[in-house]
Amino acid sequence: MKYIIWAGIGIIIAIAGLIYLGKLLLLKKNGIETEAEVISVREKRQNCYIHKMRYGSGDKVYEFEDKAGFSEPFKVGSKHTIIYDPKNPQNFDFVEQLKKNLIIIGALIVMAVLFVVRWCWLGKLGT
Repeated sequence: MKYIIWAGIGIIIAIAGLIYLGKLLLLKKNGIETEAEVISVREKRQNCYIHKMRYGSGDKVYEFEDKAGFSEPFKVGSKHTIIYDPKNPQNFDFVEQLKKNLIIIGALIVMAVLFVVRWCWLGKLGT
């Protein structure tokens, strides 16, 4: 029974990872890549900085805060490449961060699947 529980935990982690991976891939596929300028920085808590970014395309300009919470503040006026959702411009991510997140979540899914296989295998062996 404990093997089924552990395998179930692995399945839940893998499903959550797949959902998040799907959201990231949709943003990458359907999003608009553009340069964004840092217009302000605030410290959310100690060593966690939130940046207000200005970006857009054509005659539409948006100003929203990032959700990442970086440990080092960006300089006001610096420019960074982002991808934003044209249907929901508040939903954006930094291109470099998106690439890292895709790799990390992919590795998490692989580890979760291996976790499930291991516990299913042990359950069949009865050990």
